[in-house]
Amino acid sequence: MSSRYSITAIFEQFGTSVKQQGHLSAEQLKVLELIGQCRTGALGSHKERCTGCGHTKVHYNSCGNRHCSNCQGVNRERWLLKRAEDLLPISYFHGVFTVPRELRSLFLYNKRMLYNLLFRCAWETLQRFAKDPLQNMEAKTGMISILHTWNQKMQYHPHLHCILPADGIDQQGAWKTSREKNDFLFSVQALSDTLKKKFLILLTDLYQKGALRIPDTAILWNTPAAFYTTKRALYKRKWVVYNKPSFDGATQVMEYLGRYTHRIAISNYRIVKVTATHVSFRYLDRNKQETKTLTFTGEDFIARFLQHVLPKGFTKMRHYGFLSTRNKKVDLAKIRSLLGAATPEKAGKLTAREVITKTTGVDPWLCPK
Repeated sequence: MSSRYSITAIFEQFGTSVKQQGHLSAEQLKVLELIGQCRTGALGSHKERCTGCGHTKVHYNSCGNRHCSNCQGVNRERWLLKRAEDLLPISYFHGVFTVPRELRSLFLYNKRMLYNLLFRCAWETLQRFAKDPLQNMEAKTGMISILHTWNQKMQYHPHLHCILPADGIDQQGAWKTSREKNDFLFSVQALSDTLKKKFLILLTDLYQKGALRIPDTAILWNTPAAFYTTKRALYKRKWVVYNKPSFDGATQVMEYLGRYTHRIAISNYRIVKVTATHVSFRYLDRNKQETKTLTFTGEDFIARFLQHVLPKGFTKMRHYGFLSTRNKKVDLAKIRSLLGAATPEKAGKLTAREVITKTTGVDPWLCPK
C-alpha cells in the first residue's frame, strides 16, 4: 500500500524545529538528519543510462539508516533469505515477552542495559524450562528474538517477539519434543512468573551497584524507598507473557519474520494527513479491533518516533541455542540428520540486485523502456 505522505517529508518539514528544542541524544540527532535527507538529493545521486536505447534515470541516494522506512526493503529480504537456511521441518511457536508500564521510565534512561537484560532473562527463562525434567524435554532448544519498543500509537512499550522451535536436542543427541506442543512450548503462566522474578532480582542488583541512571522525574524509582516499594508491587503483579497460535510450517514462519524483523515504529502507509502544523496517522485499537486516527503536532510526532531510536550498534535481533551463530553449523546438521531433512541451498552473500531479482523476479538492471 502506497502513501502520498512520507516520514522523510515530515522530518524535513518539522526537523529544524525539533532540533531547536534540544534534548536529543547524538544518535537521535543523527537519525533525524539522515531520514530527513533520505532520497531527497541532499545525500547525492547517481545516474543510470541504458547502453541499448540511451534512456536515463536519476536515483537519489538512500541514507541507509536502520530506522528509515525507505531503507529496509533489501535488508529485510536479504536477512530472510539467510534465515531460510536455518529453518527445520518442525513446529514453531510465537511468544511475546513484555514488562509492566512502571518499568518504562527506567528503560528509557537505560536502554542498552535494560534491553540486554530483557533478552537475557527471556532466554534464561526458556532454557530453565527446556532443561527441567518436569517439562519432559530436557534438551537444548533455540530462539530467534526481535526487540520492538512501540505500540500502535507509537508509545514507548519495550517487548520481545520470539520464534521458538517446539523441539530440542538432548545431551545424548536424541530429538526431544515438549509435552505442551499442542498449546505452547511451556506453561505461559509459569514462564511469566519465572521471567518476573529473574528480571527483578537482576534489576535490584544493578540498582545496588549504582549502575542505573534514574532521573528525578521517575518518581516510582528515584529514592531507595520508592525503588523497593515499586519492586515489591511488581512482584505481586502478573507480567505479560503470551503466545499466539503455532506456525503451520516454514512458510508461515518466514511470513511472520518478514513482518517483524525490520519493522520501524511507523511506516508511510499509516500516515493519512500532513498539514503545515500537524500529522495524522492510523492505528489499530486492539481492544475494539477498530482502526482509528491520532493527530499530533509535527514536532510531537517526531518526538514519539525518536523515542524508539536504538543505542549505537545495538543488536535488536538475536539468535540462541541451536539457532545461534556459534552453534548452528554443527547442531542444525545433526538435527537434520535425525529428522531425515535435506540441507537447504546456501544463499551466500547476495548483492542488492541479486536480492531484488530473487524475491521479485524482476532484474532492476533491465531498462524499463
